[in-house]
Amino acid sequence: MKKGLKILMAFVFVFVFSAAQNISAQKVNEKGQTGIQKNEIIFPRPFAVAIDDLGWMLGNDDGYGDLQGPYRIGIHRHMEVDNYKGIVEVGKKMNIRLQCLFILGEMDRLNILSKVPTTNPQGKNWDNSENISDEQIKIMNYVKESAANLEFGLHGVLHEYWPEVNKRRRAEWYNTDDNHPWPEKQLMAHVKIFKEIMAEYGMTKEAGYSFPESFVPCAYALYWNPKGDYSTCSVLHKAGIKYANTLFYPYISELNPPKGPNAGGIDHGVLVINRINYGNPWYAYSSVPTVPVKDQKSDVIESHWTNWIAPDEFLQEATNQKWITFLRMVQRQKNRYLAKNTEQFYAQWLYKKYTIVSEKEPGIVNIDNTNMPDEVYKSNLLSDLVLKVKLSKGQHISYASINNKEIAAYYEDEGYGFIYLPILKQKKYVLKYSVGTEMMPHYVYNDGTYNVYSFKYEKNKSVIYLRLYGQQVVKITGIALPGKIEISNPAVSLIKKHYDNVTKTLSLTLKAHDIEGETTTINFLF
Repeated sequence: MKKGLKILMAFVFVFVFSAAQNISAQKVNEKGQTGIQKNEIIFPRPFAVAIDDLGWMLGNDDGYGDLQGPYRIGIHRHMEVDNYKGIVEVGKKMNIRLQCLFILGEMDRLNILSKVPTTNPQGKNWDNSENISDEQIKIMNYVKESAANLEFGLHGVLHEYWPEVNKRRRAEWYNTDDNHPWPEKQLMAHVKIFKEIMAEYGMTKEAGYSFPESFVPCAYALYWNPKGDYSTCSVLHKAGIKYANTLFYPYISELNPPKGPNAGGIDHGVLVINRINYGNPWYAYSSVPTVPVKDQKSDVIESHWTNWIAPDEFLQEATNQKWITFLRMVQRQKNRYLAKNTEQFYAQWLYKKYTIVSEKEPGIVNIDNTNMPDEVYKSNLLSDLVLKVKLSKGQHISYASINNKEIAAYYEDEGYGFIYLPILKQKKYVLKYSVGTEMMPHYVYNDGTYNVYSFKYEKNKSVIYLRLYGQQVVKITGIALPGKIEISNPAVSLIKKHYDNVTKTLSLTLKAHDIEGETTTINFLF
């Protein structure tokens, strides 16, 4: 009897001690230290890097001292197509489409800048013959071919404004020297010249090409005037611009733009967000930010073309790796993630500002998007909302639904599972998810740079609605081999398809014609 009692007491002691250890381990884990990984939803801030000043054919600075030319990129060399390839390689490695802002004046092959004297130092006597070569054609062809990872955005014609011959004022889109706007008709003329240079390379509306959607004002010179009839953004929005970033203060403080390191607002349909430079000078070769990501207050950071170029070709791979290492470190941050492209970045910034996400019980997430402004929908500024979950080795998101319907897409990287939700309307949603050792039964695996607006799975028919950039592979797992594939937009071409019978994954190599992207519905009939 006593022996049996001792055995029972020993068993109880071991059980209680073991349970106490488990509880203790769980508590430590919730503090983010050791123990079994706690799975919980994270609503991360987006991260993007803007790259200014691509497009110059010459790199040397003609703006210092008494010189009245453009500042360019601060390196004494002729620019070549190889100087673009590092950016594209980094984008491919990180599955992102980098926002690149172009100066096109030195790409002019027909001397059309002479038609608008304020675009250049020589005015009507503009002569670009020293820059005209086959290299220009190689560069622009490469830019068009690399649209999946390199975004063609607007920076300017020649970066500055010349009211008289060899009399430069800063800068092209607003006069910060004298704190007043340039005449509206002159800004419109600069836009027209930019379009005409695009046309020299076959990039016209008639040929199926759009004006850039992204913009960074040269030298932070932006005429901010959302309540007036005319602003920099009012002119550019009519051309096609939707997104912009700049440093508001102190450069245009007299215009009272939004205040705060991560501030932003909408000016005539253009969403403008504040950005900050974190230690990489505009003229410095192979230079990444020096301020730790955890201390960076703005969602978009500043860089310049020179920062992505090595002093010599044999050093370029090391420069690429420096940026890859930096971006991987960003992706590992708990409260940040690499936005796949500009549209998705700006959408997440809006969701972070206006949307409430809460997980009151594990696996059930309430999303309140009722405060999203009408102007956001009017200007077509939304895309996916991105959430993420920390995963232990061998773990995956095994189930996810939004209002009992499929999520838009899924992705795994750096120990996190990324849940891409469809474009949200002004209403409330419930996301349900679970973590396990198996993947979801049906999903789009977005390891590319496209945006999936919605995904619908049915036994006889599945549908994807997406925006595609350049040529890349779209992967759908958990569907049968379709008997027929219908693509609604003829400007999206199906290059090839492959079906893996083991994983039940259909891989489509698709190509968008427009350098700024194409939107399409894809129907899969079984």
